[in-house]
Amino acid sequence: MHVLRDLKSVPQVMSGLMLSARRHRVVLTSSSRPYLADYAHELAQRLPGTWTARIEIYAHPVWQADWMDLLWDSGQLGEAMEHRRVPYGAVLSNGAGTELLLIERPGGTDGYLLGACASSDFDDNYQNPFAPRSATLPSSSHRAAVQVATEFLPSYELALHMCLLAVVEAGHDRLQELHADRYGEVEEASRSDDDTATVQSRLVRVVAQYDEESANVFRRLRPHAAHLLDRTRTAVAPGSEDGAALDRLGSLLNLAQNVPAPRPSAFTPPQRLVPASADEVRRWCADAPVLLKHARTALPTAPTAGSPRALDSPPRALDSPPRALAAPGPGPLRRR
Repeated sequence: MHVLRDLKSVPQVMSGLMLSARRHRVVLTSSSRPYLADYAHELAQRLPGTWTARIEIYAHPVWQADWMDLLWDSGQLGEAMEHRRVPYGAVLSNGAGTELLLIERPGGTDGYLLGACASSDFDDNYQNPFAPRSATLPSSSHRAAVQVATEFLPSYELALHMCLLAVVEAGHDRLQELHADRYGEVEEASRSDDDTATVQSRLVRVVAQYDEESANVFRRLRPHAAHLLDRTRTAVAPGSEDGAALDRLGSLLNLAQNVPAPRPSAFTPPQRLVPASADEVRRWCADAPVLLKHARTALPTAPTAGSPRALDSPPRALDSPPRALAAPGPGPLRRR
């Protein structure tokens, strides 16, 4: 991909390009749509916070297909990446775990599609019921930034919160079910007419089986619980009884008191799950209801003022040379 910025060389370059196109039977078309790299750079500069843009080339359809494992979208972007040919895209990242894919809108001469990447902790992104809908952005990067800052990003944050909450609730409910099943089997074994040694052996097997299964549930639950706790505990008054419970959970999940846990990138393999113990499961079950109670009410809200750079700054011309972008990559890394 090459952007011609020296307007004086246009006649010579275009003449050679048309000659080469005829030789290779290629049809040339023109477009008024800004070059994707320029647009992505302008959009990243206008969004609240610090964002970067990286261009990717999907020269082979397989590279494009790799995105289906990485996208978390229920709108047009997912459909386009799955069913249309998309030769290149731009990845926007804020350095804090939010990663977005930007492409030109297929089938049109203007507009772009922007959608979210999922955390690498999630492996069921495809057709996930909580996935946010991608946004159709206008050609003006200024108006697009306003739309992303006030509509898309708040929707994404709410969807992420609800997805984390659902996963953690489901895992906690499973632990409660296992606890009830274990209690029932222990009671049944205790009432058995077998001799004492047989009963004791059966009790040991029951306890060991359920402790192992509970630990496996918790080790899968732990990274999601850590992210949900990060999003929740600032809404609870420090020093309160509930605040103390969340602090204990923070210690259990190895979270610093005031430092959010880093959210894994969609482009890196998920970290290896840390083994869990029966004691950690018991500590989780004791305080988890407090986390779930506050997580259900501490929902993200849309920004009220946004960033002055995104909402108030005048649009800048896209024909000015952008700052250096990261070199194009061959395509996204597969996680599976």
